[in-house]
Amino acid sequence: MPIPVTGTASSPRLLCVRVEDRAGILQRVTNCVSRRGHRLLSCAVAKGPEEGELRLWLRVDTGTQPPEQAALQLLKLIDVVAVEDLTETGVTEWTFGLFEFRPPFARELEPELARRGAQVVERSPERLVAALGGPPPALDEAQTVFAGLGLQDFARGRPIALQPAVPQEA
Repeated sequence: MPIPVTGTASSPRLLCVRVEDRAGILQRVTNCVSRRGHRLLSCAVAKGPEEGELRLWLRVDTGTQPPEQAALQLLKLIDVVAVEDLTETGVTEWTFGLFEFRPPFARELEPELARRGAQVVERSPERLVAALGGPPPALDEAQTVFAGLGLQDFARGRPIALQPAVPQEA
């Protein structure tokens, strides 16, 4: 099965891996990635399109190795059904974060939260917690801005991805 690859070897790859839903599959996949000297930057898991399958989205840094190397190695695993490189296919990536602020709250905090589309999920005299979802670069930027407004703690999920719809043939 050919794996279309674009980009340079040093750019992180976004791989969508369909696997059989069996015990230990996530460990086998991550071991395969690390054994080849690739660095796993993030991993998200969801039910697959078929019964008994899972879909994994892996962001992998292949370093100086050819970009297609990680996908080719994953295809060698028995439990892997398919691997697709989504790096430059118009994929939609999304992540979320929770941001905690403690008094004294900066005067600019709430207008900045509103401007970025963040929702206040907890407000008390001891703390304010806001939730924000969006593309990973938008959360990176928000986190930087919030740090200057008294950010005390944060938790971020790993990005998940959805590839563009493929037109159905008539």
